Parts: sequence; structure tokens; C-alpha cells
Amino acid sequence: MIRRERRTEEIIGFALSGGGARGASQAGALKAITEAGIWPQLVAGTSAGAVNAAWLALHPHRLDKLEAIWLALRTQDVFPGNRVRLLLNFTRRGYVHAADAWESFLVQHLGNARFEETELSCAVVAVRLSDGERVVFERGELVPAIMASTAIPGVFPPYCIGGELYVDGGVLEFLPVPTLIERGATVTYAMDSSWFGPMSSEIGAVVDRCSRISARASADMVTSLPSTRGTSVHLLRPELKEFADARDFRHSAELVRAGYDQASQYLREHGSISASS
Repeated sequence: MIRRERRTEEIIGFALSGGGARGASQAGALKAITEAGIWPQLVAGTSAGAVNAAWLALHPHRLDKLEAIWLALRTQDVFPGNRVRLLLNFTRRGYVHAADAWESFLVQHLGNARFEETELSCAVVAVRLSDGERVVFERGELVPAIMASTAIPGVFPPYCIGGELYVDGGVLEFLPVPTLIERGATVTYAMDSSWFGPMSSEIGAVVDRCSRISARASADMVTSLPSTRGTSVHLLRPELKEFADARDFRHSAELVRAGYDQASQYLREHGSISASS
């Protein structure tokens, strides 16, 4: 397991938010932070952040490969179907995209890897439909947990594990800072993809923007609570390219760069912050 010198009581965690295609920015932020010599003992991810968290936990030395995956990703790899198929899916089943292509993509890159095999302790957040409870996956195969965490309501069908249906963890915990605190993190780097700029004139951007408004409010709430618990949280929220649909992967290169640049600037301004600094 990768470590840096720290006081014995310091436990560093990385929290990775949801955000769809905007999750590419986290690949850049992770590169900047680890280049500065900051490595976590704990990682937690929600939705798109669950993918990044799982990769980091499994392959902490291969963040270059994570960036390459984001750059190669295309919308049809995750959100397949033509307009007719999407309309039929929604009217007949209540969701837009089948999840088979997405699951195959994850298996292609993660295989049958299990939480127990990761180099860093990893947690993936989802929501159980039967009782509305947040569930944190930390055991078993990674891909089913990620499928549950990325099952965006209305976009993908709920995902079944052990007879229970699960949906996107962002419904309750868009930025999984509380999950890290519960597991003993004393310093958390929270990578949030909810930034939004001036309102687009495109009416189609309204749904996406409302989602980010809600997500940012959730992220602000969870990053303001830890100060009362003796936990230091550093919010990394880069200014991201404005586009109207979080299923659009054409902007990944710019998003990766934005995440890298903002995290690098944050570290220059604040230093490589940890409990030992």
C-alpha cells in the first residue's frame, strides 16, 4: 500500500463525487494530488466518482491509464441507443438507457476484481430502493457495486444485488465525505464535479443545471459539517467547461486539464495540506 510520512493519528481520505462525464475532472485532480506526494489510506466514491475511486484503489500507480480511459470514452459506450429506442425504453420501462453496455465496459477494465484485492481501502456509495437507505459497499466484486452506484434514476434501470434494487448513491450522498469520516478519515480531499457557470441559453440545459444546483448544495453541506468533528476537509471544485448534458464525453480532455490545474493551484496556495503540515 502506498504511504507518505505522516503522524500516526493522521488518516487521509479522498472523496470523489458523482457528475457523469464531468467525473473526468477527477482524473486530473488525482494526478495533481498524488504528484504532490499526497496519498490516501481511504477512498470513497459515488456514481462517476465510484469508477475513479475503484481504479485508484486497485491501480494507484496507473492514473495515466485512468486518464486514457476517460479520453477514449464515448457516449455510446455508456449510454447506447437511438432516439426511438430511448423513447421506447422510457415509456415502457421508466428509464432511458439499457445498462448492459456500461456493465460490459466496466468488466473490460476492472474484470472480476474485488474490494478485498485493492491496494487502498475503498468504499462505494449507493441507495437501496426498498427502504431508501444509503448503502456503502466495501466487500465483494467491484463492478456490481459500481453499477449500483451509477444507476441514475430515469437514465439507467435500478441494479439488483442479492435480491435488492439499488440506485445512484448521489440521491443521498453526492460527495461521500460522511462515508470517509465514519471510517476514521482525519483529512479529506473532496473532489467535487458540481461546478456550474453562467446559465446557458439552451432550454435543454435546464435539467442538467438543476441537477448540479442540487449536487452543489449537497456537497457544500457535507463539507461544512466535518469542522465540528475535528476533521479537515479540502474542497476541490474546478471550474468546468459548460455543456448541457452529463452524458456528453466529448469534453474529457478539457475536464481532465481543469481538474489538474485547479488542484495544482489549490496545493500551491495552501501547501500540501494534511494534519502533519
